[in-house]
Amino acid sequence: TLAVTYSRRAGDDPVAVWRDDVEPGLERSGGYRRIGDIRATTYRGREAADMEWLARGDGARVRTFGRGFLLGGGRSFSLRWTTPAGDWDDSANERALAAFLGTFREGTA
Repeated sequence: TLAVTYSRRAGDDPVAVWRDDVEPGLERSGGYRRIGDIRATTYRGREAADMEWLARGDGARVRTFGRGFLLGGGRSFSLRWTTPAGDWDDSANERALAAFLGTFREGTA
């Protein structure tokens, strides 16, 4: 599953956005567990951060990769790729995620 969200009220540190704004809500959901650290990166020349986590989705264990990136002026996008946890390492899943990250284009919102 692919989810794209847009915000007009993001902070100026993408790692802090995941940690302080997003993660508390995830922690209240069923079976949430972050995988590794929240990692600062760049995406399409913009400040970004990646986070991965496990949770329960419709009773099944799912794994999500999230990338949040800043557009400036408080605007940001969050891109989330979720798949059954057992399918995470499948080559088709890896190709789909790579294609999505390679072709996503933000609009002029």
